[in-house]
Amino acid sequence: MVVALYFYGLSNAGGAERMICQLANALDLRGFTVHLVSWDAEGAQTFYPLRSSVSWHRLGFRPGARDKLRRTRALASVLRKAGARALVGFVMSGDKTVYAAAKLSGVRLIAAERNSPSMYRLRYSALQRRISFASLRLCDRIAVQFTDYMAGYPASLRSRMEVIGNPVGSADTLARPGVSSADGRYTLLAAGRLDPLQKRFDHLVQAFAAIAERHRDWDLRIVGGGPQEDELRKLIREHSLQDRVKLEATTLDIFKAYSEAHLFAIPSLWEGFPNVLAEAMSHGLPAVGYRGADGVAQLIEDGASGWLAEGLHDPQMLAVELSRAMGDASERVRRGSKASLAMAAYSPEIQYDRWENLIRTCLDGERV
Repeated sequence: MVVALYFYGLSNAGGAERMICQLANALDLRGFTVHLVSWDAEGAQTFYPLRSSVSWHRLGFRPGARDKLRRTRALASVLRKAGARALVGFVMSGDKTVYAAAKLSGVRLIAAERNSPSMYRLRYSALQRRISFASLRLCDRIAVQFTDYMAGYPASLRSRMEVIGNPVGSADTLARPGVSSADGRYTLLAAGRLDPLQKRFDHLVQAFAAIAERHRDWDLRIVGGGPQEDELRKLIREHSLQDRVKLEATTLDIFKAYSEAHLFAIPSLWEGFPNVLAEAMSHGLPAVGYRGADGVAQLIEDGASGWLAEGLHDPQMLAVELSRAMGDASERVRRGSKASLAMAAYSPEIQYDRWENLIRTCLDGERV
């Protein structure tokens, strides 16, 4: 069975980029013929590993209406020549050329939503929301990441929705959240794209600054890159925390960072299925985030696997929960253990089974 997967670009180290590469590899191993399509330039390289048997079509991108027509034709041509029967599109709401190409080529179209539906309210105008939801009506099936998310879409779309979480593997080395490092210090870890609108690491720096004097044996480590880096470095200097807050570049060896940390923090305004949070929890790290943040509140169970701060916009509320967690080693151990157990529900085999079933039932009504 031939299937195509689309995402606009695969060179960066984001969650959607990781997931589409993982799904392409998994489907390839399960006997699918997989074609990956993006608007990357010829010669681009993926940040995440991709099996050599997966065909990657880099179709290029130029701004303007004329290039939209070219891309529509190019994508439709790839789908026809490959003999694809289904196209799984990741984050298609910003580019209607994918919908047009799918219809021109006659393939079944599956939308893989990578954000909570609250994104449409937080970032889109009312008109843009209507257009995006109308476009989703062109899809045969829609994959969302949590059951809670279905209620955020028009009722007319819900019958074609399937809930599929991201795959979360078991950890080889678990964190020890109650035991200090050899130097007697503890690490509060955060990771992700340094983005001021969604990820909001400035909230975390402000929260840590508010409690740093109270928890002198703790340091903050933020792993990632992005447009907020200069702002964050300035904020760190303003609070005189250069010796205790470190910004580090994105790494493929993030698992080592999880196993070395003692607590995980995620200050996001919203998420889809936050990979870094799920992976940290699978490593036995308890986590702290905002109760009002979609994707965060679905993974962190307050009082069981972590701590949820009230609201969504106040770093001081985040500081309150961080301080509670940083000051209670036995609770970190207890909640970290529950966090690891909770992530077993998202084992890769279970999630890839769901993807395979979704594709097969969309095409033939056949379940694995």
